[in-house]
Amino acid sequence: MHYSRRKFIQLSAAALGASAIAIRATAQQRKPNIVLIMSDDIGFECYGAYGSEHYKTPHFDELCRTGAKFTHAYSQPLCTPSRVRIMTGKYNIRNYTTFGTMDLSEPTFAKMLKAEGYATCVAGKWQLSPTDLEGPIKAGFDEYLLWHFMALKPKEIEGDFSSRGSRYKSPKLYRNGERVPDEETIGDYGPDMATDFLCDFIERKKDEPFLAYYPMILTHDPFEPTPASDAWDEGGKANRFFKDMVERMDYCIGRIVAKLDELGLRENT
Repeated sequence: MHYSRRKFIQLSAAALGASAIAIRATAQQRKPNIVLIMSDDIGFECYGAYGSEHYKTPHFDELCRTGAKFTHAYSQPLCTPSRVRIMTGKYNIRNYTTFGTMDLSEPTFAKMLKAEGYATCVAGKWQLSPTDLEGPIKAGFDEYLLWHFMALKPKEIEGDFSSRGSRYKSPKLYRNGERVPDEETIGDYGPDMATDFLCDFIERKKDEPFLAYYPMILTHDPFEPTPASDAWDEGGKANRFFKDMVERMDYCIGRIVAKLDELGLRENT
């Protein structure tokens, strides 16, 4: 069948319009999942995608290769203030209260997504609501597994919140309002437990839109052995373990990406 040039353009425009409507309808039916990972106290020079030859970060590098990579950007180079800043979308000068705390009445991306029907979860490092185990819930998260609810002045309080405990081997973690029993954490590795928790959440919520937020424990000091280190059984602290921690961070990222691939969710995440 032959068409004039004008008729062909009209038919093509109509077809494109119909396709756009179908795409919008599909997007409305299936909201995109969101996985937000923020590593702790690490510079761009530690990633292979940014030129490092010393640190091996293949999973992160693959995300850069297949996605978007910033080449000119700024961040707050302090651990806790950076988490307050990213959660509220405000410069710290506009919402600072005290180091290690966040104004839980502030809008957060978790509250906004929860209002839009998202299941929300956070795992990793908290340090934003001392002694308040409802803090993550107030910040908009349905579920959590987190380290650090220590009191700001630990000498003035007795009991569980007087010490932050380990964040790495045999960690002191809190899960959905309760302390994780020692028998579950002894000999385990905090970052791996947080990764397990997020992967389980993703699997349980695969049929609905979800937010999985991972403010990582790695790679903040103390620099300790990881399960892949030759000194894992002996323990200790030394600068040489920082490289192991960077590579364990990448390993955890890879596990989350693999879970999305396994469930067929990556293209909509």
